[in-house]
Amino acid sequence: MSKPLYLIAQFELNKADEFADTFAEHARASKDKPGCRFFYLIRDRENPAKFATMECWDTYAHFEQHVADDEHTEFHGKIKQYWKEEPVVMEGDLVR
Repeated sequence: MSKPLYLIAQFELNKADEFADTFAEHARASKDKPGCRFFYLIRDRENPAKFATMECWDTYAHFEQHVADDEHTEFHGKIKQYWKEEPVVMEGDLVR
């Protein structure tokens, strides 16, 4: 059986206030996708241009389905123009 996939992605955005609602919509849509255990969107208190997602997928295949679907493709196309730089992504396993 496959292990769950935990991800943390950190983003810094230009025009973050303009994009915050779109980012929140993506987080809500992601939570409803098959295999998503959780998907949190966090905004830095000291630098509101910084965001992070914390997410968990039942399997890597569920995550791959998520990033390949139309909703994610459309979201990625929108957010890419706001990145100050490429996001920092960490894939991990839960340490018990």
